[in-house]
Amino acid sequence: MDRGNRTTGSPTGAPGTDVLQGVVEIVTFHAEDSGYTVLRLYPDDGYGDPDDMIVGRVTAVGEMGAPAEGLHLKLSGEWTSHKSHGRQFRFVTAEVLEPSDKRGLVKYLASKSFRGIGEKTAERIVDALGLEALDVIRAAPEKLVGIPGLKGAIREELVETLKTHHADHKLRAFLTGLELNRWQIDAVTKKFGPDCEEALRANPYMLARGISGIAFRTADRAAKSLGMEPDAPERIEAALVWLLRQAADDGHCMLTETALFERGTGLLGDNLDRSSFDDALAVLAARDEVLLDDDTRHNAAGDGVPLVYLPMYHACERLLSANLAALCSGEVPGLADEESLKAIEAGAGFELHPDQRAAVQGLLSTPVGLLTGGPGVGKTTVLKLVVELAERAGLKVICASPTGRAAKRMSEATGHEAGTVHRTLGYDPVERAFSHNADKPLVAGLVIIDEVSMLDLVIAHALVKAIARPTRLIFVGDPNQLPSVAAGNVLSDLLDSTRIPTWRLTRIFRQDESSRIVTNAHRLLDGERPELPPPVRGGASKSDFYFFPAEGEDQAAARLVDVVTERIPQTFGLDWTTDVQVLSPMYAGACGVDELNERLRERLPKKGHELVHRERTWRVGDRVIHTKNDYEREVFNGDMGFVEAVYSDGTGLVVRYPEQDLLYTLDDLSDLRCAFAITVHRSQGSEYPCVVIPLVTRHYVMLQRHLLYTAITRARSLLVLVGSERALDMAIENADQAERSSGLADRLRALLPG
Repeated sequence: MDRGNRTTGSPTGAPGTDVLQGVVEIVTFHAEDSGYTVLRLYPDDGYGDPDDMIVGRVTAVGEMGAPAEGLHLKLSGEWTSHKSHGRQFRFVTAEVLEPSDKRGLVKYLASKSFRGIGEKTAERIVDALGLEALDVIRAAPEKLVGIPGLKGAIREELVETLKTHHADHKLRAFLTGLELNRWQIDAVTKKFGPDCEEALRANPYMLARGISGIAFRTADRAAKSLGMEPDAPERIEAALVWLLRQAADDGHCMLTETALFERGTGLLGDNLDRSSFDDALAVLAARDEVLLDDDTRHNAAGDGVPLVYLPMYHACERLLSANLAALCSGEVPGLADEESLKAIEAGAGFELHPDQRAAVQGLLSTPVGLLTGGPGVGKTTVLKLVVELAERAGLKVICASPTGRAAKRMSEATGHEAGTVHRTLGYDPVERAFSHNADKPLVAGLVIIDEVSMLDLVIAHALVKAIARPTRLIFVGDPNQLPSVAAGNVLSDLLDSTRIPTWRLTRIFRQDESSRIVTNAHRLLDGERPELPPPVRGGASKSDFYFFPAEGEDQAAARLVDVVTERIPQTFGLDWTTDVQVLSPMYAGACGVDELNERLRERLPKKGHELVHRERTWRVGDRVIHTKNDYEREVFNGDMGFVEAVYSDGTGLVVRYPEQDLLYTLDDLSDLRCAFAITVHRSQGSEYPCVVIPLVTRHYVMLQRHLLYTAITRARSLLVLVGSERALDMAIENADQAERSSGLADRLRALLPG
């Protein structure tokens, strides 16, 4: 039998590239979220499996968008044998061809893809327009007029749907040929629309312009397959913009020209010389895709070269420094004298330390102030008094913090209501803008922002822009905590500028004989090993800080799970599913977040249904964390809850939060992560009854003093380290924090007198 080139492949069904071409008879299953599809298909050449020579319909499984009965497909993949369903064709790519005969054409037009068209009407269309009916409809839809049974509204919908399907299938086939996966194809289609193939052929580096999940190298591979030259200007321009965006993801507000050129040569190699670099920068600057700043020199550069910004970060940095300078130039009366402080101390039954007294008086006598210090040094006491004295003086006080969990902690600590910065500024998710700004400033006499180490440049700018004199502004933070996840190093820049009046608290007050969390956090900052408790004997009191040695990553992971699920509940009576939080430096490895979550979940009894979505499994009882602010549904980044129910039809699940039960459809699940273990960065601004931290040498890239310090200070009552002493020493010895490129401190020094 002559097979032509339609169905080919290895007769053994071994991995390779087989091709199957035919017409879809039945769409057995299609999942909209994942694209997973099961088809019954009739091959063009009348048979299916080239090994078994099965005549008739065959089963094909794989991922594709918008399958429909009657579609003429060219599938690439391999023949496999399923233990329950037998031989089937597992395809990797699906190319949509035009129906090849009248039967296929009629079946396609009568499929569920086209509302209101039955088989008889479809047959009339084909009889009237011929086998080229689809091309005719797209090119000259008026020729449909007069066909019996085809009403106006249905006719118009047929034309629109056919054009959309054709463009979508054509684009997906094109993008699949560029080796993009389904999720990347969906992202490209959503961003650029179904008619973007021509534009992408002209400049495939559009793919690297801000599409989540598509890196420059992916666009570069696509460009190479389309024949673009390695030294093409489009390639160099796209590389430089992508490198600036990557730098922002790493926390940098900008790069010097020197640093950008070095990164560019690292990415593009010999295809980037200085002349090509300068030309590309000039073109990007002319298009306002980058901004070159000659006025501000980054301290670390020292060579006077211009700075290269993405325009948003330049505007935010320049305006933030200008608005802070304007606030600082105002004059405000003092609100706390010695007598008022002594009266409060007498009423409360305690005496302030001189440093605390100076901080209260100073913060209430300056238009902009900064309060810093580590755990246990009395920042909360100072804040309580500042709020009380400000309100006694008749000022309206607004308290806020970058995250919901941090705001909740602030409320509990100060006794004053606090909200997130976004909510305080009135964020509108539809307009993607704040209602409070320079034209509509916050109405308050005093604004206090806690956990400023988490405040990134863009949000800091939005905040300060919404504060107008004579409103006072107080920043509170610990400079030894990790910096913000997004670009900027606001707290460190404010301190480095030496232009913002600052009160540093250093004396430790919150400690007792059995408490080691606070003292060990400070020991860590001094480069010293933590003090560990002596062995517990008889009636000896328990400590709040422990270290369990374990050599090797697998042994450490196994011991950590035992400590979390057995030892801590038995010794301290804590419920590990609610009171114990595991914090890991990384996602990967046996002691990474992902693997530890799986090991911990296995200790829970399985109940109810499971939901599998995008390679993640969700179960009833899972602890989960929401990962972005959703103001419409009132759930925020860092909010934790538990999966209360999973729908049996696999369409979603319900998460129980302290304040509400919330439905998550499949589209919402990207906002959730399992949270028995989370990263240290994810824990910023939060506090947990008990924290357990794995320390293994595999995490050497992230074993840093400030990261371990941040993790330790998240524990309220109990801290447990599990791992190797070598890894602990590595973290203590590594005091270097990755420097972030920022011009904020320089700008403040230039605007405010020394």
